[in-house]
Amino acid sequence: MTAKLDFIIGRSGTGKTHACLTAMQQEMTKRPLGKALILLLPEHMTYKTERELATMMDATGQGFFRAYVFGFRRFARQILMETGGDLPRISDVGRRLLLQKLLLKHQKDTDLTVFARAARQRGFTETLSDAIKEIKSYRLTTDKLRQAAEMVGAGQERLSGKVRELSTLADEFAEAMAGRKSDAEDLMHILAEKIPQAQLMQGAEVWIDGFVFFNPQEMHVLAAILATAAKVHITLPMMGEQLPNGQVNFQLTENTLETGLFNRPYRTMENICRLMKELEPHGQGFWQPVTLLTHNHRAQNPALGWLEEKLFGQVEAAKFAPENLQLVEAANRRIELETAAADILRLVRERNYRYREIGVLIRNAEDYDGILPLVFQDYGIPFFQDGKRQSIHHPLAELLRSALEVVQKGWNYENIFRCLRTGFFPLVRDDVDKLENYVLEFGLRGRKRWLQAEDWNWHRRYSLDGETEEADEETKQRLLLIDGLRRQAVEALQVFDQSIRQAANVTEQVTALYDFLIALEVPAHLAKWQEVAEGEGRMADAAEHRQIWDDIMEFFDQLVEISGAEKMSLSDFAAVLGDGLDAVTLSLIPPGLDYVTVSSLDQNSLAGTRAIYILGANAGAMPRRIGEQGMFTDADRLHLADAFAKMPADNGERPVISRGGQERSFGERFLLYRGFNEAREYLWISYALADAEGNGLQPAGLVARLQKCFPKLPFLSIPLETLGRHDMLQLAAPTPAVSGLASALRGQRDERKMDEFWRDVYNWALAQPQMQRPLQLALSGLSPKAKVENIPKELAQAIYLRGKFLRGSVTQFESFRRCPFAHFASYGLKLTERRTYEFRHMDLGQLLHEVIREYGEMVSRDYNRRWQDVPEEMRGQICHDLVEEIAPRLQSEILLSRPDYRHYKRRMEATALQAVNHLSAWAAMSEFQPAYFEEGFGHAADRVQLTPLPLGNGFSLSLKGQIDRLDVHQENPYFLVLDYKTGQAAINLFEVYYGLKLQLLVYVLVGQELLKQQDKERLPAGILYALLHNPTIATDKRLTAEEMANAIRKKLTMPGWVLADMEVIRSIDANLEHIKPQTKKDGELTSETVKGHYIRTQQEFELMLGYVDYMLKDTGRAILAGDIRINPCRYDRNAERTACNYCNYRVICGFDPEIEGFSYHEVGNFDEEEMERRMAEKIGREDLADAIHQGPTESH
Repeated sequence: MTAKLDFIIGRSGTGKTHACLTAMQQEMTKRPLGKALILLLPEHMTYKTERELATMMDATGQGFFRAYVFGFRRFARQILMETGGDLPRISDVGRRLLLQKLLLKHQKDTDLTVFARAARQRGFTETLSDAIKEIKSYRLTTDKLRQAAEMVGAGQERLSGKVRELSTLADEFAEAMAGRKSDAEDLMHILAEKIPQAQLMQGAEVWIDGFVFFNPQEMHVLAAILATAAKVHITLPMMGEQLPNGQVNFQLTENTLETGLFNRPYRTMENICRLMKELEPHGQGFWQPVTLLTHNHRAQNPALGWLEEKLFGQVEAAKFAPENLQLVEAANRRIELETAAADILRLVRERNYRYREIGVLIRNAEDYDGILPLVFQDYGIPFFQDGKRQSIHHPLAELLRSALEVVQKGWNYENIFRCLRTGFFPLVRDDVDKLENYVLEFGLRGRKRWLQAEDWNWHRRYSLDGETEEADEETKQRLLLIDGLRRQAVEALQVFDQSIRQAANVTEQVTALYDFLIALEVPAHLAKWQEVAEGEGRMADAAEHRQIWDDIMEFFDQLVEISGAEKMSLSDFAAVLGDGLDAVTLSLIPPGLDYVTVSSLDQNSLAGTRAIYILGANAGAMPRRIGEQGMFTDADRLHLADAFAKMPADNGERPVISRGGQERSFGERFLLYRGFNEAREYLWISYALADAEGNGLQPAGLVARLQKCFPKLPFLSIPLETLGRHDMLQLAAPTPAVSGLASALRGQRDERKMDEFWRDVYNWALAQPQMQRPLQLALSGLSPKAKVENIPKELAQAIYLRGKFLRGSVTQFESFRRCPFAHFASYGLKLTERRTYEFRHMDLGQLLHEVIREYGEMVSRDYNRRWQDVPEEMRGQICHDLVEEIAPRLQSEILLSRPDYRHYKRRMEATALQAVNHLSAWAAMSEFQPAYFEEGFGHAADRVQLTPLPLGNGFSLSLKGQIDRLDVHQENPYFLVLDYKTGQAAINLFEVYYGLKLQLLVYVLVGQELLKQQDKERLPAGILYALLHNPTIATDKRLTAEEMANAIRKKLTMPGWVLADMEVIRSIDANLEHIKPQTKKDGELTSETVKGHYIRTQQEFELMLGYVDYMLKDTGRAILAGDIRINPCRYDRNAERTACNYCNYRVICGFDPEIEGFSYHEVGNFDEEEMERRMAEKIGREDLADAIHQGPTESH
């Protein structure tokens, strides 16, 4: 016997669901006991609809024993519970685990062609799983698929291969499941077979509501229902025209046209009628009885009714001003959300809405996922984001993935610290940071390093002299702490490493993972996090922490059940684990009874909700751009559809396949239609003009149609600037109100007055104890000024003084003159960049300095030769030996750690040799010979101790440092200071004047003191920079060896100052090939030499040395006075030459010359005579300035 079938049709809001519930209520009121009354719905609608039915029956004072509200899954379980034949169901996670197992087997057998590459990609099992679901839901047998593969025609070999390999994998999947497991698609197949046997279905009356389309598998179930039940009522959202004869006309454009709004439900109706005709060939005509609903019961105001009828059809302008319909344009998505949140609170406070009576619909949820929770929390709105959460980003999933990768990838740095940062290890965040910094500083890598029994005791050594540099007590304590942290970190990981490596099969591998989680007390951590989240009102996070453990345990169970006895390599196990974790989703429950529901337009149960907010009405989102997805392209589907069409029907059923993107594109319009008509009383539609990156967005075409439908539609445009916003929107909640106050006041500060509106807000916030901190933070940047000026001198003295001495290097005091704050950050706060195990430019300088020092000492001590007397071949061998000896001392053998660094070591050897050759060539031309290398001063063990400079109040400045090289004249009382430079080098008088370059002049003072101790008082002949370069020569022509040597020598010419005495100059370099000063043919200095200020008189040297003394004292006093101003110097008002250019502390100081109180300390080159007179005046030696500038000297 076939059921009586009728349709209930009508547009959105006409009461189709209500008609079903009313019919059920009436039947139960008449006959409380009787045959089953069954309502079948999409899964997401069941909870809400069941509650509505309960409410309706409660009003009658009766129960509903006969009534059942099912989704297809629950319906199947009910039927199979009665009839038997059910098998344990495999979850989506289990499906993907099983498919991954099959793919791994094929990868080993290398028998996949089309899928060979894809099978190794993460996420392919999801694509494969979806494809198998589709062929099952479309009742496509693998035989049919193979037949189609042969029929698709020439030029489609890839499609043929794809279909054949899919068929093979689908068969293997079915074989693995046979008799053991079933999936949702198998369940539907079994359901169709079992319905006729179910007592529940005998004589039952069935209502099927909420569907637009049934796939072939569902149609098969529907056929069984029609063949078994007494009555079946099916609702479909579509148009109809009531004819005078009582018939309903369906042949309307919006139904019959392929792109019509209701074409899909219309085709569904046709298919059901065709099915009914097959079941009852001799019954009534093709079309079944229809109840047409035409009145829109949902829309409680004329505007919503007009919108339902006109927006997606023939646009017609309403003559009335719409109420409870709002269109909003916002500068960006955050402002869009904030404005919507403020309006939600308005409805709740002013119109007595409950939160549960409000819904938010979003088409592209990923556009708002990151900011919606933050905004709603700021506004105090309880909400629930409908749908499942991916577990992939939960710390527990990250722990499992990273721990396995630690073992699999050899304990590399990235995976270890991914693991440690999950929060499950017995190390607080600060401890993890300390351990990470140490690991990065010393380049610690690999299982052997992490698990070594010996302590970690590497520490930074600041000398390359070959002697062991003992760690001080502070460093030893730090090393003990670091090693303790390391041992805590690896304790559980080491046990896991051993057990997972020894595991004989998947069961033992899973057991190793489980034991690892228990060792880290993961359940206790999750319980604690849940408690904290609940205390902070983050109910969704709390639910996630509560559920994740059970879901992971279920995943482990399925993994053992599917592959437990198999032996799997670590890499294969990691791939299976990763794929399974990707599939673990968390089905969260709402946080209470009163909350705003946030849903997607795809699936929601918000129909009839009092107020609906539709966000993101932008082009590309409404309608969504439909791209190809899944295993088959749209072109593939067309070819397969052609092949299926040529096949003979099997029991009247011809195979079909989804049209993919085309079908989704046609359905997009209906999806939007349904979403825009969910609201009962109030509808808000908004769009943003920019995304998070500031890229422009356009409103959807629907916005223009909406405005045509309602010429008088209220329109609100919310700009980025606070003053242009609707002020009341910002007062919806305390946090945004304070934020809005700060923004508004920033906009009004130039007018030097406060708007009365915001004055009231300020006074209110000032009176609220809980708002003091937010108010302070919000207003802190209202009138940004440079805050840092000075610290108390007592504090400065406590920071810098050691006893009564301010000790430091010349570089330290130079840094103060460049910027007092940078000096304070570096030498006061001792802030340093994170050190990493990498070769840097400063390491190059350190190594070359040491090579040149040891070369000089070796030549003098071991070979008793002058530089110029060492043969070139011997120089090369010495440089090679020295680099080989010294390189391992640098940063714990860093130059031996990588192939590129080993290559760089060879380049440094060439640079060292070039420097030695150049200095040797110069030595042959010079009467000066090296006397001291890397001579330290100011340290306890050094020979030279400069007399401390008095600073007043009993304090003194004590200098320390190291001179690279000191050369002395063989006969005359002169000496030279040399400073090695691996970068650019030059010295100008203005840099001395401003205290920016004092180092070489201080070295002159040290040299005088050193030589005085040797009873060799001498005068400075010059200060020079020796360039440690291996220059490249760019030329268009081929150079001879001599030409090349001359070109290199010119590149290495030593900049600096030499004494303005031709005899001394010639004694420094007889041929003037290695220093800057040059002469004309008549022996006089060239104008370029004079203009370039490469020479200085003895009086100038005396003046500068006296000025260095003054400048150091002035600097020392300023430091001890607490000067920490953010006042970087700028050279010649050139914005590209400032102390900020290479400063490590820019992110800390916040310097911005546009902000009041910030400014540059302008420095620059000006008239040298004026500079020297000022310098002389400051040190009280005007006589020196007069002597210098009384007229051209003979030497000039």
